[in-house]
Amino acid sequence: MAQQSAAVVGGGIMGAGIAQVLARNGYDVSVREINEELVDEARERYVSGNYGLDDAVEGGYLSPDERDEIVDRVTFTTDLDAATDDTDFVIEAVTEDLAIKGQVFRDLDEVTDSQPLYSNTSGFSVTSIANAVSDPSRVAVTHFFNPVPVMAMVEIVRAPETDDAVVERAEELVDELGKTSVTIDDDPGSYGFIANRCYGAMREEAQKIVDEGIATEAQVDKALEDGYNLPVGPFSLRGIGEEWD
Repeated sequence: MAQQSAAVVGGGIMGAGIAQVLARNGYDVSVREINEELVDEARERYVSGNYGLDDAVEGGYLSPDERDEIVDRVTFTTDLDAATDDTDFVIEAVTEDLAIKGQVFRDLDEVTDSQPLYSNTSGFSVTSIANAVSDPSRVAVTHFFNPVPVMAMVEIVRAPETDDAVVERAEELVDELGKTSVTIDDDPGSYGFIANRCYGAMREEAQKIVDEGIATEAQVDKALEDGYNLPVGPFSLRGIGEEWD
């Protein structure tokens, strides 16, 4: 089997995590950032950030030699053309801003040919993103969950125009990475897919219960964690890194 390659556009927490799981599964990966300072930060995040390769070595999941191999499979660049040249697919993982994502996909439209283009958006519709390219049939969403090296789920979202082969390649990729997926249809009228929409409703109701004086944040978390076996309640989750609007 020929060596496979992929490009990740954006080297933040999500992009670095996606690059790591791809490289750990044998892919040659190019990570593109917009300037050299962010390239350096992305490289450091990939190796020594939270859930980076050093953490995997410390946890006994990788040997130092395996880490070095996986480090060597990833290159970091500011050149979008070079990053995406001759890759099997591209995953966009920039900040959750539709205007920025739209510009990324317009740029990708200029430097790529026919390979699938995936967005790691956590909630924007495929249609709104695919409108930025001349051939919307090659665009789908692959929504990885944070932290990517740990979390198993990937939501795959297709628009009516998305080619079946693009969706099938995403499903195959998820299997290759040892993760699980659900594939759903696009819903342009709303933000979020399955997990975030359900979680958003729970979070809103949890806050309402506290605001009405029915229970404290700790009590809400305890009820949900012990009553539904959630690993962490909504207020505790906010406390370990999530910001609520």
